Amino acid sequence: MTRAYLYASAANAWVLVAILLGAFATQFLDDAPPCPLCVMQRIAMLLAALGPCLVLLRARRNALAARDIAVGAGIVVLASLVGAAISIRQILLHIMPGDPGYGAPVMGYHMYTWALVVFACNLLGAGLQLAGLNWFQSGPEHAPALARWTALAVAAMLVANILSVTAEAGIAWKLPDNPAGYLLLHRG
Repeated sequence: MTRAYLYASAANAWVLVAILLGAFATQFLDDAPPCPLCVMQRIAMLLAALGPCLVLLRARRNALAARDIAVGAGIVVLASLVGAAISIRQILLHIMPGDPGYGAPVMGYHMYTWALVVFACNLLGAGLQLAGLNWFQSGPEHAPALARWTALAVAAMLVANILSVTAEAGIAWKLPDNPAGYLLLHRG
């Protein structure tokens, strides 16, 4: 059972990294810098990825305990609730008929709508992990390579987001509401 929790945690973190990579692809291929709400949703996804990383890194050092899984799932729940609230806020900003929304739709829905789906799935996954703790058996399962590569991928996404926001807004404390380019790259 320990191995299942490790793989579920790794899959959760890697899916979030893949989604953030997709957001970057959309951002740069469509030349669509993220708005402040989009940036906050990305931050919430990165925070949600910290929960699975915690589980993996704890298992790397010691035998994985139910407490570690509960703390990791708690981080996912809190970050996903914040991210869902931000996504709902952005959806409500563009809910009026005739409003084109912000950014180009992906598979028929805007990125902020997809973000809400992701946060809802994260909440469901964390809930299932917590519900399954009754059957969890602590064990000496270690996956050092999996933990290391997952944590590095999440850290790389964090650095990429910091660089992207810095390129977009410079050293200003406020992102433009409707960004048209990158201040530091003199493209907007």
